[in-house]
Amino acid sequence: MTGGCGAVNATGTIIVTAANTAGAPSSSPTLCINTLLTNITIATTGATGISNDGVSGANGLPGGVSAHWAASLITISGTPTSSGTFNYIIPMTGGCGAVNATGTIIVTAANTAGAPSSSPTLCINTLLTNITIATTGATGISNDGVSGANGLPGGVSAHWAASLITISGTPTSSGTFNYIIQ
Repeated sequence: MTGGCGAVNATGTIIVTAANTAGAPSSSPTLCINTLLTNITIATTGATGISNDGVSGANGLPGGVSAHWAASLITISGTPTSSGTFNYIIPMTGGCGAVNATGTIIVTAANTAGAPSSSPTLCINTLLTNITIATTGATGISNDGVSGANGLPGGVSAHWAASLITISGTPTSSGTFNYIIQ
């Protein structure tokens, strides 16, 4: 200060906090339902926490999966108990600015196969009435369209389309055929 008697300084402190930021997720996984998720991490700056820390299914995550913040790192972990595409949005708390950590987890449904539409008995070299089996979750079958594969008789094959297995053909050998279609 100038003027007057003695040298005196005016002092104080100004704290400037960095703006919140969230990096890209370490992965955007696709996994099967009820399968342990490999941890996803997201680096943050500025924030002091996240909304719903440790709450399963919060912030758009699948049930069984939660996010936790510690030391400027969000860690997403758990075992998803529901299927679908989950576009999560995790709001960061503290620091400056309204910033969200975002990403996607895709959880596929478990494969299922219904009961065959029939278990026929027929003569050799006689056209089989198609057998159908409804599926969920699957995107195909092993040996699709291969005659005699999967334990079927020669001349008979299985084909998958639109969540339905269709077994068709004309058996060229006799016997009891216990088929297994993966």
